[in-house]
Amino acid sequence: MVLRKPGANDKLAYFTRRALPNGGKATVWRFEGEELANIEYSCPFCKNSGEKQQAFARVAARIVNEKTGKSKKGEVFRFQCDSCGKDIDLPKWVKKGPGRKAA
Repeated sequence: MVLRKPGANDKLAYFTRRALPNGGKATVWRFEGEELANIEYSCPFCKNSGEKQQAFARVAARIVNEKTGKSKKGEVFRFQCDSCGKDIDLPKWVKKGPGRKAA
């Protein structure tokens, strides 16, 4: 499957580029007016790379902070690796700043 990469004139409803633990990477984008998210990733578990499309939906899950070991509830965008079948979670980012509560 060949994903359509965003260009200069494309309007995106969502875009993120994340570094995952253990050397994994994920880039996710969704064009405005479309329901499918385009995903390019390198799995942190099996180190294989892949591309896929799936419906963009967040689910409630426990998010574990690797530095402290503490967990909290939050929303994640979850997709599965095509090679090993394990779930890869991308937590929803919350902006911190003046006048906003820390997440």
